[in-house]
Amino acid sequence: MIPALVMAVAACMGFAAAQNNTQVFLLNFLFVISLGAFYPAFQAFLGERSPKGELRKNLSAFNIGWTVGGTLCGLVAGYAFAVFRGLPFVIGGTLVILVFVLVVTWSKTQLPESGSSSGDNEAPPTEGPGALLGVARISHFLGFFAYGSVRLLFPKLARSLGISEGEIGLMIGILLAGQGVGILLSSLGPWWRGKLWPQLLAQGLTLVSALIVFGASSERLFALAFLLQGVGLGIAYSSALYYGLQTRANMGRNTGIHESLVAGGHIFGSLSAGAAAQFASLRAPYLVTAVVTLILIILSISYWARYRSD
Repeated sequence: MIPALVMAVAACMGFAAAQNNTQVFLLNFLFVISLGAFYPAFQAFLGERSPKGELRKNLSAFNIGWTVGGTLCGLVAGYAFAVFRGLPFVIGGTLVILVFVLVVTWSKTQLPESGSSSGDNEAPPTEGPGALLGVARISHFLGFFAYGSVRLLFPKLARSLGISEGEIGLMIGILLAGQGVGILLSSLGPWWRGKLWPQLLAQGLTLVSALIVFGASSERLFALAFLLQGVGLGIAYSSALYYGLQTRANMGRNTGIHESLVAGGHIFGSLSAGAAAQFASLRAPYLVTAVVTLILIILSISYWARYRSD
């Protein structure tokens, strides 16, 4: 985790001073490497240090933390960029330095080996999630597929409709705020565990969001669409991460898969959205997302029906 944070600080400060596309490309490459190195290790760290009955609570706090950070960034980044293009990156680098201090401090802190379940009803370590892990990973991948499309292509669509940079940042912030709502809902209790319908709900919200953005031109409708998409993403992310750590076995491998699906969703979402926008229209990426969502809903139901007995 520590080398990853050092790379992140270097990338953020480099962004603030970047002068050309090549520098931006190399710095972005360094930054995403740092994310890929940090998140799986940190998530496994959480799993190892969570006593029985505390895993869901600790994962919820972790998810809420990075979602709040992303939401605040979305709300202010556009305005900060307007003041000075390097300001958002200086702020980000400073915050990563604080993360560095927190991680080093926490790693030296002794935690109790056991904890009260407090009604968490967490499954015993020998009980696995069965087919739901696979379904949750499908939902998780889909959520970031759709997010990759929005993050990279929606600003261009919004500018073509006369929406300002600050308002674009605000809408992306609403998506992340919706993700926070989904994570909070997942943290309220075990209502989503062991059930298929919460995963289909998450996927259905992504479908509705994509169709709204495809056909709408109102800023309010865009905001509603991104709120719904964020809620679905929050539920999918929370459940996929929990199911991967539930048995306390192969935690590093499972968190690696979890974050690889984040990267894979971003990559395929960005590539498909870019191709659709280039060869069709700026609305086309959201139709592509809707079609992919329908396919993955059918795949999820088929997978569940075939393997739920496991």
